[in-house]
Amino acid sequence: MRVVVLHGSPRRGGNSDTLAEQFVTGVRKTGDVEVLDFILNDMNIRPCQGCESCMTSEGHKCVIDDDMHQIYSVFADANIVVWATPMYWGYMTAQMKIALDRMEALAMDPEKYWVDKEFVAILTYRHHYQSTIGFFERVQDFFRFKFNSILYCSKNEASHEDFHVSTDKEKLDEAFVLGERLGIKVIV
Repeated sequence: MRVVVLHGSPRRGGNSDTLAEQFVTGVRKTGDVEVLDFILNDMNIRPCQGCESCMTSEGHKCVIDDDMHQIYSVFADANIVVWATPMYWGYMTAQMKIALDRMEALAMDPEKYWVDKEFVAILTYRHHYQSTIGFFERVQDFFRFKFNSILYCSKNEASHEDFHVSTDKEKLDEAFVLGERLGIKVIV
């Protein structure tokens, strides 16, 4: 089984990373798992140029020569893809959005790259997350992936304090259990 984890946070060890780690721990409990972590902030990924070369080139290859090709090379064989990102201004981080935009090259062959994969959006936020959930829900019917989400609000509205997810045993357990459930589902 192969799990690809796209980390959209520019900060290591934050809420989205912690939940992704718990999720992966749950998946690992189910058997032999290859986990490929991509720290998007540390990668050289240029924005999509809208050139549409991926629509017409042989094999639908993106012509931009950068680190995105590391993700392309493993995406087709992934059973589970985790999109772990905090919400900035109510949407995924710029790092995650750039990588997502560059998935246009993979959109040309949905059977190979998307159909029947388990997608997990791990979204951490202070106020809003709906726009990112809405994106995945809108494209799910076309690409026919299975969609799951883990949502964590780090802000206590009453006190206006932020809490790291490591203090929320229920949320950590939720991530672990989802990982375990999807790991068993993929193996079967």
